[in-house]
Amino acid sequence: MPQKPFKAIGFAILIWVVGFVWGSIVFMTPALKATRPIPYISSNPAISVPILLIWIPLMYFLATAYLSKVSDPDREGFKLGLIFSATNFILDLVVLVVLLKAGTGYFAAASIWFAYILLIIIPWLTGRSLQKALP
Repeated sequence: MPQKPFKAIGFAILIWVVGFVWGSIVFMTPALKATRPIPYISSNPAISVPILLIWIPLMYFLATAYLSKVSDPDREGFKLGLIFSATNFILDLVVLVVLLKAGTGYFAAASIWFAYILLIIIPWLTGRSLQKALP
């Protein structure tokens, strides 16, 4: 577990909420909702592409804010990434797949798994960068 688990989970939930809000906006906008899927890549590129573009700097910013105050940012960055990814997977499963009935086909898109991987890699690389900057 990370040194500050509640803060890490809070940041992970914030990341998920940003994606959920954008997805909700797309589903309320007929022109965006009608975007054609890219087979095996994304069921709705109007959702997945902007989310990935927003999440990358958001993850970096949150990881930097979290990791700048820990003693071992390299190790802690990997743990933070695991928390980000696991929390987002669980929220996707519970909220999107079960409650909103998106079905397990939601997980068939590569963009979803790419996002989960980025949720691990970006905090980890941020931690490695911060570790190298330590005296």
